[in-house]
Amino acid sequence: MSTAAATLSRTEMAALAPAGRGLFSIEGMWCPSCAAATERVIARVPGVTRARVSFATGSALVDWDPERIDLPGLLRAVERLGYVIGPPRAPEETVAAIDGEINRLGLRLAVAAFFGMWVMVLAIMRYLEPAALGNTPVGHTLSIIAMGLVTPVVGFSAAPFFVAGWRTLRAGIPGMDALVSIGVIGAGVLSVIELAQGGAHVYADTMVMLIVLLSIGRLVEMRTVRRAATAIGALEREVPERAFPVEGDGPVDAAEVAVGTHIQVAAGARVPLDGDLLEGATRVDASLLTGESTPVSVAPGGTLQAGTINLDAPVTMRVTGAVGERQIDRILGRMVEMQGNRSEITRLADGLARVLVPGALGLAALVAVAGTALGLPAEESLLRALSVVVIACPCALSVAVPVTFLSFAERAMGRGVLFRSPATMEQAGQLRNLLIDKTGTLTRGEPAIIEAVTADGVAESELRALAAEAEAGIDHPVARALQDPAQGPEHGIHRRREGRGVIMTRPDGSEVRVGSRRWLHEASVQVPVLATPSSQAASGATQIHVTRDGDWLGCFALGDPLRPAAAATVESLQARGFSLRMVTGDSVDPARRVAAEVGLAEDAVEAGCRPEEKADHVLAAQSRAPTAFIGDGINDSVAMAAADVGVAIDGASHAATSSAGLVVARGGLPALADALGLARSARRRMRQNLTLAVVYNGAAIPLAVAGVIPPSAAALAMLASSLSVMANAARRGQG
Repeated sequence: MSTAAATLSRTEMAALAPAGRGLFSIEGMWCPSCAAATERVIARVPGVTRARVSFATGSALVDWDPERIDLPGLLRAVERLGYVIGPPRAPEETVAAIDGEINRLGLRLAVAAFFGMWVMVLAIMRYLEPAALGNTPVGHTLSIIAMGLVTPVVGFSAAPFFVAGWRTLRAGIPGMDALVSIGVIGAGVLSVIELAQGGAHVYADTMVMLIVLLSIGRLVEMRTVRRAATAIGALEREVPERAFPVEGDGPVDAAEVAVGTHIQVAAGARVPLDGDLLEGATRVDASLLTGESTPVSVAPGGTLQAGTINLDAPVTMRVTGAVGERQIDRILGRMVEMQGNRSEITRLADGLARVLVPGALGLAALVAVAGTALGLPAEESLLRALSVVVIACPCALSVAVPVTFLSFAERAMGRGVLFRSPATMEQAGQLRNLLIDKTGTLTRGEPAIIEAVTADGVAESELRALAAEAEAGIDHPVARALQDPAQGPEHGIHRRREGRGVIMTRPDGSEVRVGSRRWLHEASVQVPVLATPSSQAASGATQIHVTRDGDWLGCFALGDPLRPAAAATVESLQARGFSLRMVTGDSVDPARRVAAEVGLAEDAVEAGCRPEEKADHVLAAQSRAPTAFIGDGINDSVAMAAADVGVAIDGASHAATSSAGLVVARGGLPALADALGLARSARRRMRQNLTLAVVYNGAAIPLAVAGVIPPSAAALAMLASSLSVMANAARRGQG
């Protein structure tokens, strides 16, 4: 993608041998077929035990036997394909390279569309007036003009297809690039021969159609690739770049802070580095790493991790993990690994192309040899062979999957669901395992009032109003649960936020405290022992008490309620044959409690999982059947990258949304269930369209072998085949 690439020397490559594994950038890959070809070439290098090349991230993850590996030989093998191998790139460099390629591809497509428009006009004129514009001097002249117009399309717009097609042919795994390249070259040769004989039946329109359709598909593909690189960058941006050393005049770059340095973290700030808490007690929002919105208390001697938010009070910590050694860095590294570890999804059309390319070439060669052997003129045998190649060229095949995707993607968007690519839709249509995060996915992900208990003579409405008044204008998960969205901070009221609560002094001099039982006890405020919510829904919930001038008024149980229709959707998905498991960073008891509420068995719950452990569960499930991971947090990003389909539910973080191939923008879990049903229908339609395309090839190629189909009829047949595929993709219905 980028021409300015950092390279690895043979000496540097050789020095990596003892490691047994390496992550490299691969510069210059143009398509998933390029990645597949590179992967096969690397896998053939002696000593390589496993190679995974990702077009999405422009990277190669390679495992090898240190005793047998020839890493300089691996470097040479990649260079012979025309690519550059180098150290891993930063996400922003990858995104910049992709943006440059998207711009170049847009220019190539614009050139193809501009000149192709005039080529199609001339072709339509010839088809409408075959008697006047067929094999006549005027028709011959128009055909020469058409071939002149198609020259910049073939020479400029299609150049990357020819290069990629040649590389994949050399690697022995030709895909759509190779098949389209062969078709374009065959059509061009046949057209030149026709013009040399004074004829007018040229294939300029066919050449343009193939190049434009493949260019559009490749542009969609490149935009999908950009998402993968953006996802990794989004995770990096969640961690502060600056730190505040205790000994210093101001902030410094976090990357410059060494292990052992003492730094300060202000209340409300995100922790920049891993470390031990030295001074101060606070609570942190660790949702970045665990997905849980419930604050976690940390006392001196406890640990703080980069990416968590210090909620309550300023603290001092000693750095134990510098940049590159933090838990968030390990998560990021695993995410990059998962992007490379996941094989590129083989498109149905690419799979058929790998069969058609050798089949069409072999048949064309057989026709040329056999025709000459049977007494046909050499020129006639060559024309029939070229006709076979042209007819085998996948006009219908190249549009079968993209037009189906566009049709069903439009329907999905109307339901609040975005499919990122045809490959995602295809994979979503064959999912069997669904791994679901708990917080923010099955539940709302924000603390909310589950139950209230009041003192005698205190109305629940009064209790809620006092708590909302005290917490007004405070940005804190507990405060947001108690606030009234319609009520802002009033003038004349003084509020002071302390470690585990808030103190409000009203204009009449009364003091209202809202906070935890322990915090109130420390302030010598007595809380009745029986003042505990008792319902099953509130079991294990966070309790927030309200007092006025030392008198206990009541308390709230704050929990994380289920999303609307979560239980019904889980039941519906199970009834449709999906295997569901909950994989969460939360502890066992709340995870099992939510599982019971939605109808999942205890043995279908994996609790206390770190981000990388979630990815491991995905990989284990993938060994049995296609798997999706459904989540909403940054801590879910690694699992989403590892899954066949990553799903971001509405309200998801930017990093999770960027990682996902399927995004539910509205409607929650019910919308996801509808989308999975739609994906199954789309996959059936894709297969129908590919079948139509193959049937066309199967019926037309024998006629070309027999010399029955003239060039003009072949062009019309190819157009009719493409139109039939488009019509089938656009029709409504599930089948």
